[in-house]
Amino acid sequence: MSAGSAIRVVPLAGRAGLAHGHFGPDDAYVEAVWLPVLGPASFVVWRRLARQATSVPALDTSLERLAAATGLGSARGTQSGVARALRRLERFGLLRRCGDELLVVRCRLPFVSGRQLDRLDPSIREAHRLFHERAAG
Repeated sequence: MSAGSAIRVVPLAGRAGLAHGHFGPDDAYVEAVWLPVLGPASFVVWRRLARQATSVPALDTSLERLAAATGLGSARGTQSGVARALRRLERFGLLRRCGDELLVVRCRLPFVSGRQLDRLDPSIREAHRLFHERAAG
């Protein structure tokens, strides 16, 4: 993916897409628990892509526009802030690159895994527990 070339952003369809997962980009759990897991840059990029993918099912943009909209500076190079954020989102399964021109984004997120939870601060684990209890009850 080069900085200025057009890319299309689409939501992940099916069970693992919009219909699966408890939390959308604007839910409090996502900010309280997923933000510390992903880190701020990746979180902001995911939130922007997920919001756009749910409102415009096939959005055309570029890495330059995405970097500018999220405050990540230039999109040039493999070590740019936006390139690193996209790689991190891929590692967490929130984004899939399909060639150089398509990004498939997961728009709803599940509860974080136990392994992810173990790495978080106790206050965040407590927030997770409270959200989980509310969802169960």
